[in-house]
Amino acid sequence: MKCIYCLEDKPSDSFKKTEHVLPQSFGKFKNNLTLNKIVCDTCNQYFGDNLELPLGRETLEGMARFDHNVKKTKDFKPLGKKGRLNIKVEDGPFKGAYAYREYSELEGDIVLKPSPQVGFKKVGGTDYEYFLLENVPGKDYLDKNYDLKELKSIVVLGCEFEDAQKCLADKNILFHKDGDAYPSDLHSTIVCEVTGTIDQIVFRAIAKIAFNYFVYWAGPEIGLKSSFNPIRRYIRYGEKSSFPFVVILEKAILGDEPVEGKRRLGHLISFDWSKNGLSLVSQVSLFNWMTYSAFLAKDFEDKTFCLRKGNFFNLANNEILELAPGDSIHEKG
Repeated sequence: MKCIYCLEDKPSDSFKKTEHVLPQSFGKFKNNLTLNKIVCDTCNQYFGDNLELPLGRETLEGMARFDHNVKKTKDFKPLGKKGRLNIKVEDGPFKGAYAYREYSELEGDIVLKPSPQVGFKKVGGTDYEYFLLENVPGKDYLDKNYDLKELKSIVVLGCEFEDAQKCLADKNILFHKDGDAYPSDLHSTIVCEVTGTIDQIVFRAIAKIAFNYFVYWAGPEIGLKSSFNPIRRYIRYGEKSSFPFVVILEKAILGDEPVEGKRRLGHLISFDWSKNGLSLVSQVSLFNWMTYSAFLAKDFEDKTFCLRKGNFFNLANNEILELAPGDSIHEKG
């Protein structure tokens, strides 16, 4: 038996695990699409630990799982206070402060907590500029941009006073308790700006979903063709090419939906020939939000290949619906 990712021949007992086309962390669907006996357990485990975990915990799509009840709030497990997501308070007394999300057993919900940081009052104003504890600039920069001698010109947020004091002392800045030490919690309804870093780990996770989907419909015989070696090695080992395997498109997959605004709630995956008829491409959109386009096979060798597929993973009823070429949705038979 040969794995479609590592291409190694292995005994049947190396293929015990089921590879889900769409990670179960993004929903469990009726008649779910799965790959059996073609992705070895070693690759399956690698993907779960190194690609699916960051995709689920460190992306805006991963955060949306809890907003749309795909995952229970008690199962919220961020990878840490530092990562691919950046949360900053937009308004109020903590404007500009850094924050992260964490599950609170006391409140039974996901709450906002301030990251360990220090704020410095801007010269001639009342606003503070915040720096994560590990990113506090040097004394020369601070003396130039902030009035450190003014009362309450330095505030501590999200950490023990002594930790902030030691951090500043290392930069020859004396800080006494005449400054403000804010509490360790933020109000759950505070307005924040959330930005995310989409790196190669996230792109590889998306590419895996795209290739899994293609192999599910086209079959492992097609998936094992050498034309797919670049994408499979990118997914499994992170090997890059002269062209990007995954790009972001500024459009919705379904033709009757807006670029911005309310869309159907669900995930979309499809594959087809590229417009020039040379390459096989797949589109993936988790929660029907951002559209990723993955190059499955550039200049695919078999020009007679005529299969094209698309599915909508409906989160309203956990049904998988089939897309028609006219971008309409039909129930899967």
